[in-house]
Amino acid sequence: MSHKNLASGIARSPWSQALAGGALALIPGRKYPAWLRQTITWGSTATVVAVIVVPKLGAKFHENTSVQETPPITEISPKAKAGFATVAGALMYGTMRFGWWFDEAAEQAMRKIQVPYPRVVLGVAIGVLYYFTDDRGQKKDDQGRKKGDA
Repeated sequence: MSHKNLASGIARSPWSQALAGGALALIPGRKYPAWLRQTITWGSTATVVAVIVVPKLGAKFHENTSVQETPPITEISPKAKAGFATVAGALMYGTMRFGWWFDEAAEQAMRKIQVPYPRVVLGVAIGVLYYFTDDRGQKKDDQGRKKGDA
C-alpha cells in the first residue's frame, strides 16, 4: 500500500477523528500557548466566513469528500451574504471561546468531585462522542436508511 493510500485510508476511517480528538483532549486548553489558542479561534472563524463569502470554496471541499451530489450554489445579494457571514463568524468565534472556557470548567468540575485522571476521562468521552457521531463509517442501504434501522 502506498503512503498516499495509507493516509487516505486513515483520513476516511471513523476512528481517525475519535483518536485525534481524544488524544488532543489530554492536553488542557489552558496549556496551549496563547498564540495557538488565538490562531485556532480566529482561523476557524475566518474559514467559516470564507466559505460563506466564497461559496465555491465550500462546494469544492464538499465535492472532494462526499459521494453525494453537490447541491447547486444559490446566489444571494452581497449585502445578505455579508450579513450572514458576519453572523456565522460571530457564532463560530463565540463557540470557540465557549469551548476554551468549557474545557477548563469541565476539568475543574471533575477535580471537584474527585474523578481520578479527569483529562483521561475527558479524552475517552470525546473520542467516544466523535466515533458515534461520525457518519463516515455508517453505510446506507438501497432505501436510504442506515443499516440496522427499522
